[in-house]
Amino acid sequence: MDLLEALQSNFGHDEFRPGQEAVIRALVAGESALALFPTGAGKSLCYQLPALVREGTALVISPLIALMKDQVDALRAKGIAAARLDSSLSAAETQQVYADLREGRLKLLYVAPERLSAETFVERLRRVKISLLAIDEAHCISEWGHNFRPEYLRLAGVAEELGLRPVLALTATATPEVAQDICRAFGIVPQRHVQTSFRRKNLHLRVTPCASGERLAVLEKRLSNPKVRPAVVYVTFQKTAEEVAAH
Repeated sequence: MDLLEALQSNFGHDEFRPGQEAVIRALVAGESALALFPTGAGKSLCYQLPALVREGTALVISPLIALMKDQVDALRAKGIAAARLDSSLSAAETQQVYADLREGRLKLLYVAPERLSAETFVERLRRVKISLLAIDEAHCISEWGHNFRPEYLRLAGVAEELGLRPVLALTATATPEVAQDICRAFGIVPQRHVQTSFRRKNLHLRVTPCASGERLAVLEKRLSNPKVRPAVVYVTFQKTAEEVAAH
């Protein structure tokens, strides 16, 4: 199949972004891959296009309900059969998704990683044709990573148990150690580790070193300048967020 033609007819794009075509061609050929792209570089297309080309339903693992909803809504707006399973659905909506999955009407199904811990769901997967397994935020599988989530450890075992191939691991956040962990867990060969530059021409970084006790004062001085507002302040913990907001 002409992938560029499929890209144009389904998504309205005239060309691939860096890294996308290499990942997509690997998946279409049945080979697993790791896509290590910066945020906004088009990682989701790397499994959405192969999902339309390959027979069956693509199973997409995503830890965020809001992101799943956005993706499914966008795909449906393009006439692509996609659905999600999450706690926000009613019992009737959930049963409809299961019926569509069973009857082969879905090209993409989005679920949270915790759902693969449910044996009843895994049994359902045994009875359907899964075209590929895509794992978003794949760095969560690695105990070297700062966002390690134990439920992600089960994914590699389920993929092997059910013979889910190919696997696409996606992340914007992975050190070399984390990337090695991901590739090892899902049997991704080095040639299929596709990584693009993290340089973003529209972003400019400036760093102000300061002692921890000086951070609030520095932040307050910085935000007093109307030219930098509105602004987003990132912190590590909820407790810190509450303290900074109160200040």
